[in-house]
Amino acid sequence: MWRAALADHKKLMLLSGTVAFLAMFQMGYSASYPNTSFHAFKAFINNSYVERGRPLTEEEFNWLWALILNTDLIAFLIGSWLCPPMVEKFGRKTGLLGGNLIKLIAGSLMIVSIKCHSTELLAAGRMISGLGDGLAASSLTLFLQETSPTNIRGLVSGFQELSISFATLIGVLFGLPYVFGSSLATLVGLSAVPNAALIFILMFCPDTPKYLYVEKKDKLGAIAAVTFYHGVDRDEAIDVISELDKEHEGEQHCRTTFREVFSSRHLRKAVLLGSAACIFQIVANIPITFYSTEFLRRAGVSAWGAEMASLGMMVLNCVATLLSMNFVDKCGRRHLLLGFGFLNIVALVMYSIFAELSSQMPWTKYGCITALFAFSFTYSVGLGPVPWYLTAELSPQMHRSFIQSIAISSSTVAGMTTGLLTLPLYGYMNATSFFPLFIVPSLLCLIYLYRQLPETKNKEIYEIVRELRGGSSDSDSCLGVNML
Repeated sequence: MWRAALADHKKLMLLSGTVAFLAMFQMGYSASYPNTSFHAFKAFINNSYVERGRPLTEEEFNWLWALILNTDLIAFLIGSWLCPPMVEKFGRKTGLLGGNLIKLIAGSLMIVSIKCHSTELLAAGRMISGLGDGLAASSLTLFLQETSPTNIRGLVSGFQELSISFATLIGVLFGLPYVFGSSLATLVGLSAVPNAALIFILMFCPDTPKYLYVEKKDKLGAIAAVTFYHGVDRDEAIDVISELDKEHEGEQHCRTTFREVFSSRHLRKAVLLGSAACIFQIVANIPITFYSTEFLRRAGVSAWGAEMASLGMMVLNCVATLLSMNFVDKCGRRHLLLGFGFLNIVALVMYSIFAELSSQMPWTKYGCITALFAFSFTYSVGLGPVPWYLTAELSPQMHRSFIQSIAISSSTVAGMTTGLLTLPLYGYMNATSFFPLFIVPSLLCLIYLYRQLPETKNKEIYEIVRELRGGSSDSDSCLGVNML
């Protein structure tokens, strides 16, 4: 798949990969560097309060650290809702530019927070960064979907998750004490480089063909954009544009509202399916990305061993995401999401069992490492990549950004809740806290998706929307009894 795509769409593949990596770098990087630099940040925060004559207890630190880590998710929610009005009025490219400019400001503020020993400025910097991430991530999904041909749409859209995987790996690596983990100002400031680079690159790129044709009514600009991104001649570009007429056939352009979305069967179903997939994606991954090193330490793994295991998890994330991108347009979204989502839940259950036994049976700490590796692999093959673009594939053009924002908001609230509660609850319940926090919500999402999710592989958007309108589904033939 990779070889054929590179041969036919080399420019699009290289450009999409570069834009995705630079746009998503800070999101993955800032989520993972606290994992291996946990003790450096703990010392920084405790010292900032000691200087004020108010030392923190262990429990107070746990709650404060969880709050600081999750401030970006609060703002991410706001950023995802800035996306619809911005990208519909000014374009997908402008949404990407605006998000990265915000993140550039946030990175500067976090450098100042370290120099000034200010926990509050650090939290504010992460919050502003989350605002930019919400806007940039939502805009990038639309950008990748609307610049890629149908036959490699899944492959190109997979760059979003692949970019997060590589950024997460870099964050874990750079957060190690013997890399940049002991120099927090350098660690938090490095994310400014890709933000500035993306702003420069986007200055030379047109907006997406769908936005130019459907929203701006600029047919000539849309044809030029198809030629730029697909690398085809004018006649082929005109054929691509003609397919867009089918997608918004019968749709009257007006401002999308909650009432309209939830009163229309196909729009409501797109929201519910997209939300379930996004919640399934994030509910366990955010806390494990934050705390895997600390989890393994509490299971009896040495500090160095826990750091190396977390680094190994991120390497496995990258490898598995690359594998997923190679066959997502062959195997289908439904196969990957449900099959590997189920295995992902099994990995969480196994970790909980091994971690609970670790105090009586020290060898089970290796079971904990194995379970987290299995979690990373199954997540990155199906559960991580697919939800990023599934909602966009289920939604008509004129409602796409709005529906996507609802789905992202649902997952952000879920991720914020588990991210905030995980470390404190782990202190009370140990690994059994995984059941109410991760396993039960994931099972509920899996069951709903198994019953309702259609296959979207190699289908034009108007064909998928038509299927949602009619209520038909080829889901049983796609997965059959091999799922469970």
